[in-house]
Amino acid sequence: MVSGPKLRRCYNEDVAYGYRVPKQFEYPDYSPDQLKNRQQQAALVCLVDAYRSVGHRATDLDPLHLQQQPSIPELNPARYGLSNMNEQFNIDGILEMSPKGGSKTASIAEIHQTLVDIYCGHVAFEFEHIPDTAERRWFADYIESTSNQSALDSDKKRRFHELLVRSEVSTSDLVK
Repeated sequence: MVSGPKLRRCYNEDVAYGYRVPKQFEYPDYSPDQLKNRQQQAALVCLVDAYRSVGHRATDLDPLHLQQQPSIPELNPARYGLSNMNEQFNIDGILEMSPKGGSKTASIAEIHQTLVDIYCGHVAFEFEHIPDTAERRWFADYIESTSNQSALDSDKKRRFHELLVRSEVSTSDLVK
């Protein structure tokens, strides 16, 4: 039996060769006022967390509507005791949406519609499996705060389509 040299990881100071050192990611924690608000609005926090964790299961991925959309009980506000849709809630530290007038309060109807638009639209976001809490919070804040921005104009859409078609053609030529 011939044995060659044993392969092992080679280290140079703090860097491992062949592996990428993960970047340190820091995101500010909740302020004391936000933590207090999260405790007071526990039912709303549960609803928002439900959309973040299972909202992707209700995503509208069938453009022809050939299959019936599944009913997911976790996404019903009444499950968390939020039955009055006109009740106003302070959303500071819970949800990063921009209600009308820039205030930090919104009704359950507005919050629910925002969550449906973000997590159950034509694009699904599934990020609760990310182990780093700071990264999860950053991702949630990013998609929730940019959800109401305007869509791309037609020139940019044409440009993206042109680039996609070119990439498809070049990949199909490489496969041949």
